[in-house]
Amino acid sequence: MSPTIRILIAEDNDLVLLTLEEQLRGLGYDVVGMAHSGAEAVYLTARLCPDLVIMDFRMPEMDGAEATIRIQKHAPVPVIMLTAYADNETIRKVREAGALGYLVKPVSENELPPAINIALARFKELQELRTKVTELEDSLEARKLIERAKGILMRRLRMSEHDAYERLRQRARDKRTRMKDIARAIIEAEELFGS
Repeated sequence: MSPTIRILIAEDNDLVLLTLEEQLRGLGYDVVGMAHSGAEAVYLTARLCPDLVIMDFRMPEMDGAEATIRIQKHAPVPVIMLTAYADNETIRKVREAGALGYLVKPVSENELPPAINIALARFKELQELRTKVTELEDSLEARKLIERAKGILMRRLRMSEHDAYERLRQRARDKRTRMKDIARAIIEAEELFGS
């Protein structure tokens, strides 16, 4: 059996909040918290670490769009925006805030599982893409450092590009560290001692 999905609901209308809570619990979801304002939603998301947030768009203190932006910045989690409005401006704000789903009130119980599943899947895809981007950026930085260090070795020790690369690789093995770190040390030494 798969683990229960933990959900935080952010809604300032008590009747809508309780109805949504009842629907979610009836579907087997775990409602871990309920917020009555955008600010409270941001706080509870950081504190409770839910798997997903269902957020009303119009709330006191901080609207759902701003709350979603803050959540994504500090404690990223998929957000489904809940609203009574389906106009283009509202949809644009929801999209720009980073919500991964959109439900129009009143929400029927059968709309919830697909919206939740899609939001969770999209969030997972986004997290995987962010990880790949970070890895590619690290790889590019390492490649630049290694190329620069090879150039220094080629110039200083009058060796071929292949020999310079092999020297970096062997030094990294001997020190049990990454080539990137050896390259950085060579570049720093070059900067310290000058050309």
